[in-house]
Amino acid sequence: MIRFVRRPSFPGETNHELVWPLVFICFSIFAFVFFSFEGTSPSCLFYKMTTIPCLGCGATRCARELCHADFWSAFKYNPGVFMILVLGFIWTLYSAIFWISGTSLRLRLVVGESARKFFLSALFIVALVQWLWQCYYLR
Repeated sequence: MIRFVRRPSFPGETNHELVWPLVFICFSIFAFVFFSFEGTSPSCLFYKMTTIPCLGCGATRCARELCHADFWSAFKYNPGVFMILVLGFIWTLYSAIFWISGTSLRLRLVVGESARKFFLSALFIVALVQWLWQCYYLR
């Protein structure tokens, strides 16, 4: 079973409500400044060698379009990176609400042993669909 639970943090547990929003905010500021000055990144070595896009191809263009608030173009360039960034934004909002409310219960995703195989299969299928999209759209 895959479910969300609210529980107190364990002793010595990483504070995900602090770490990941800080990473997301720092990455967002860096990307915004980088693309504001028309920064470019090196081309994909995998694509140069095989002429097949990798899962990361289009990520720079996706981030550039997000900095210009063109969400549809960002999604078309790399749906996987787009969704990861949307989830990062949602997690940052959750973390802000967590810190403002002052609650001690934290939201965690729990994957039971019986659902682990299904969860990994679903992640594989999502990555495959992402790659097929990349092969279709970026060629």
